[in-house]
Amino acid sequence: MGMKRIALLSAFFPLLLATAAFAADSSPPAEVFGRMPAETDPALSPDGHWAAWFDRTESKPRVVMFDVEARKVQRTLAVPENVKLQGLVWNDNETLLTRVSQTARSTTNEGVSREIYRTIAEDVSGGDGRMLPSFPHRAGRNASVVAPLASLVAARLPTPHTVIMATYDSCRCLWQIDTRTGDGSVLAYGTEFTTGWVVDREGRPVAREDWDWHHHSYRVMVLGERADEKLHEILRRDDSERPILAGLTPDGAAVVMLATSGLKHQAAWAVPLDGSAPQVIAEDPEADITSVYYDGYSGAIIGVYVSGNVTKIKWLDATAQHRQDVLEKAFRGKQVFLYGWTADGSKSLAEVLTPSSPPVYYLVNFTTHRADIVAEENPALANVTLGEVKEISYRSRDGTEIPAYLTLPASKPSGPVPLVVVPHGGPQGRNHLGFDWLNQFLASRGYAVLQPQFRGSSGFGQAFLEAGYRQWGGLMQDDVSDGVRAMIDQGIADPHRVCIVGTSTYGSYSALAGAAFTPDLYACAVSISGISDLQAFMREANPQAGRVITTDTSSLREHIGSPHDPNLASKSPINAVKAVKAPILIMYGSGDTSVPVDQSIKMASALQGAGKSVKMVVLPGEGYWTSLAQTRIQVLKELEGFLGEHL
Repeated sequence: MGMKRIALLSAFFPLLLATAAFAADSSPPAEVFGRMPAETDPALSPDGHWAAWFDRTESKPRVVMFDVEARKVQRTLAVPENVKLQGLVWNDNETLLTRVSQTARSTTNEGVSREIYRTIAEDVSGGDGRMLPSFPHRAGRNASVVAPLASLVAARLPTPHTVIMATYDSCRCLWQIDTRTGDGSVLAYGTEFTTGWVVDREGRPVAREDWDWHHHSYRVMVLGERADEKLHEILRRDDSERPILAGLTPDGAAVVMLATSGLKHQAAWAVPLDGSAPQVIAEDPEADITSVYYDGYSGAIIGVYVSGNVTKIKWLDATAQHRQDVLEKAFRGKQVFLYGWTADGSKSLAEVLTPSSPPVYYLVNFTTHRADIVAEENPALANVTLGEVKEISYRSRDGTEIPAYLTLPASKPSGPVPLVVVPHGGPQGRNHLGFDWLNQFLASRGYAVLQPQFRGSSGFGQAFLEAGYRQWGGLMQDDVSDGVRAMIDQGIADPHRVCIVGTSTYGSYSALAGAAFTPDLYACAVSISGISDLQAFMREANPQAGRVITTDTSSLREHIGSPHDPNLASKSPINAVKAVKAPILIMYGSGDTSVPVDQSIKMASALQGAGKSVKMVVLPGEGYWTSLAQTRIQVLKELEGFLGEHL
């Protein structure tokens, strides 16, 4: 789209009001909310000369390389068919890395599909892209970038045009890959259980994490001069205490891990490479530290994300904190997230949004005190009145305060309104206070939207998280039900017009469970990629050799239970279809990588067999994330028709 310049005002950067395609009092069609974000994931080269972003304004997505100094498009790169765009990073001032994925579909309805990750290198000067790594054999089929050149102080390394990558197929190894050819050499060998690595500024491996799904144990090994020399080892025999290996401290003397280790909330710990005792470097008394912010040039951790009801960054670096302070003053009342900066610190990318306005990405020049819009996710909604989002809490039946987000209808009606409750995914997940296309679409149609952060949600402390263990269909579902009743008691929701809509692993289950176990509470239910049979799901979800182990799959047994647990049968909605009263809409993607499609197919069949009202919709080619525009729009249109009929 080029770049729109914003004039200087009082030494700060004012917002630009984009021209909207719709009047403030109208409701844009489903296509506007459901279209993929037009421009996202901006990335800035180390010298600030080049910017890049994903462009979905055309029928086929593209990658745009933009000359910041000349203010013109340098290159437009086509994206291969059936490939999903996942992220951009500049490897150096010449080469852009595009992370992509492709779904390898399961050959059976009972199995899950698999997402394969690769990286494409492209030069600003032109020429063909290179797949990284280029190995034709299985070892390079599923690979991720551990550290691009820029993250290793690239300009001062003796090996330019290099990227460090990890492979997770037949060889769980750490590689040094040439971005010009895709060829590489092994830096370190992992085991069949290796799930992550940390490298230092020179690209040398300093730590490795393994998750042994056979014995449910987790190890972090701080490595010596040889990759098999263990200087320090942390072992956990309990999946619930699995730490997160995050990176290095700025001085390179310690690896950073996120763990509770006896605290009430997850904190950031420095584990010294010399083997001495770990020390807390960042914590919050009311919330968990859930992830970290890396410096793009040293690879060091300079900030942590504090995940309470509002996610915020706690900076461990004074310069980064100053940049944040300046931008928050410039964009008062907005959420501001730094996307990185140039090597000299003179320019930065910033994402600016509110829960009621979609993200806008700015290139900020701290020298000239100007800001340019480089990308907008949904400019058609920039001047449209959307739903107001509030942070609330309500009291559960046992007296526990449950945090939640409430989105009110954009039309601001008086009196009770129809309510859509949207439980989040998981089992270890949560919602965040940000712009949500689905919720805002529902609010534009006159619905209030409740997002309960029920027990079992992450970010609110270990006790809150563990309270949800093995409580699918139990305490977790009660917290959702109590949120609905609280909205009714407060006069917000019409008790006869409540629908539960679930997406993702837990949310979709909760929608089916709500209809099955509290049949008088809901007028309808919608499950997208739903789990209906917990025992069957756990049998399929157990990790297998050769599969990349994710945090979700590693904790399923702890959160849900053993596939042999007889209690799972009574908590499975498929076994309670006779109790269902509300009509149910079931949707699933044919290429789902997390939930076997048989979970939806068999649930629909069971409901039909019991004489219940059910509609099933297949989303062709869609995976788990609803990441295709045509299926997002299809989901919204199906929702609009279904809710309009039953609420």
